[in-house]
Amino acid sequence: MIIFLYGADTFRSRRKVKELKNKFIKEIDDNSGSLESVDGQNTTLKEIGEKINTGSLFVKKRLIVIENIFKNKKDKIGAELSAYLQKINKDAANDNDNILIFWDEDISATPRGLKIDLKKLFTYLSKQKYVQEFTALNNSQILSFIKQEAISYGKDINSAAASILISLTGTDLWLIASEIKKLAFRNKDEKMIEVNDIKEMVSGLYSDDIFALTDALSSKNKSEATRLLEEQYAAGLGDEYIIAMLIRQFKILLQIRSALDNNLSPNEITSKIKLHPYVIKKGLTQARNFKASDLKNYLNTLVNLDFYNKKGISNIKSELTMLIAGL
Repeated sequence: MIIFLYGADTFRSRRKVKELKNKFIKEIDDNSGSLESVDGQNTTLKEIGEKINTGSLFVKKRLIVIENIFKNKKDKIGAELSAYLQKINKDAANDNDNILIFWDEDISATPRGLKIDLKKLFTYLSKQKYVQEFTALNNSQILSFIKQEAISYGKDINSAAASILISLTGTDLWLIASEIKKLAFRNKDEKMIEVNDIKEMVSGLYSDDIFALTDALSSKNKSEATRLLEEQYAAGLGDEYIIAMLIRQFKILLQIRSALDNNLSPNEITSKIKLHPYVIKKGLTQARNFKASDLKNYLNTLVNLDFYNKKGISNIKSELTMLIAGL
């Protein structure tokens, strides 16, 4: 079985992967020994084949999650992999034994930016029975999402409070989910999340703490970066939120740095990147303190850290502390 999940809304697609993993563990392999994750950006056809063909005496089925295969730079891997998948799919027994989940970020329905061989892979995967594109939610859908998140914690939230939460967080479901979790545990005796709760507890999308942390990293101020990181955890923020916000921030800084290197003016950068002017203003100051190569290194480190954390072989807080110590 092949499952293809992709789209701009990485929160819901990640949650779907987690649900599928939990279902596999509950129904098939409670020891998780037959569950594998593959870094699609750096993998080879040989590695994927080995993961698929590695058997177990106790569990016949295997679940392999391949992440971001469309970011792989190796020549012809897309064409080779699509041919390989077609071949193993012809064997019904093999198809029933293994579950392959391809998870990717935003890919256009007509992916002109992909190399020809990766287009072949996209075409093949998009024709599978289990395909879902997670597009960004509109405001009414986000309101519904907020209410459902609150319900999952045994809470309710009125429309006014939900609207203010959206105004502070934008469409970032990672941030919204994190804030709702924080609000839900604020007062366990109160079922309703009110406007005052939002105003008192939600810092919003443009948190100066994230800007301050990246400032400390750019100036190689170890003590300040460590202090700010500890403050994030002391405020009750979780690993996934912190790493997601750092990745987001370094992606923005890399975009701005690239625009500066191409001699774009601040107004042109705002128009091109299409972010809140406050973010651009703060980002311009920070981006000038980095080289593009340094930003790429930071971003790659954070993305890899996030990947290995999701595989359960890394600890976000410890790794971030080590990253700061190595400045």
